[in-house]
Amino acid sequence: MINLKANMQTELASLPFIQADFRLTQFNGGTVNSSYRLDSGKNSYFVKTFESDEVNLLDRERLFNIQHDLAAKGLSVLPVYLSQKNHFQIDQWLDQPTLDSANLAGSEITKRLASILAHIHSLDVVAAPLDLPSEWEHYLEITQADSQNLSTDKVRSMAKIWRDACSERATFCHNDLALAHVTDSQPPVVFDWEYCAISCPYFDLASCIKVNGLDATDQASLCAYYAQYTELHLSEVVNKVKTMQPLVDFTYHLWYHSASIVS
Repeated sequence: MINLKANMQTELASLPFIQADFRLTQFNGGTVNSSYRLDSGKNSYFVKTFESDEVNLLDRERLFNIQHDLAAKGLSVLPVYLSQKNHFQIDQWLDQPTLDSANLAGSEITKRLASILAHIHSLDVVAAPLDLPSEWEHYLEITQADSQNLSTDKVRSMAKIWRDACSERATFCHNDLALAHVTDSQPPVVFDWEYCAISCPYFDLASCIKVNGLDATDQASLCAYYAQYTELHLSEVVNKVKTMQPLVDFTYHLWYHSASIVS
């Protein structure tokens, strides 16, 4: 694995808007990627390195441009700089608490998540479609031992479920809406758009349930509020989220195994 931090520090030193005495302070990052606060003079920035790109198949330039569009809509922080080899990104610094640290009741948390998801799914954003079966195939190539234990019929069945769901309804989705990715503010600002795509909105809901570890009560609350905000039948939302949950579980399983191998 290349030393992204060393390469990043060298490139930062060459940028005209970064002073020579800049300071990097590392946060507790995600499973693979690293995050930093960058202080340069009176300005502060958020910096994220992309170690996960050894696992993910992401178009960083496209994502950078999408984030620009989302920032113009008031839904994201403004991206400032994408590194020359797409190894890291600099965003504006936003000093606001996120929902994971908010002192809110569970129903209020799920209400906010549902509202944000409904809003995201209503946006007219040009993005690539999420080809989930191709991602599974990529992860299985990394985790060859696991692939031998999987039924080909099972994978094909899930792929058909995915394609049928997307053909029925596909919207712009975040696909990783953790509480730590949403500010406790009105209107909220959402972080970490690296998995955004044109996707099945019920997969987005199921992913939100998975990443936040929502229990049965909060799952029901999330679906109820989402149905209310989107004017969909609650039974339809609940049933389609349940249909997507095995696909979310399968995707997360493969991703985490792949990340453990390359890290």
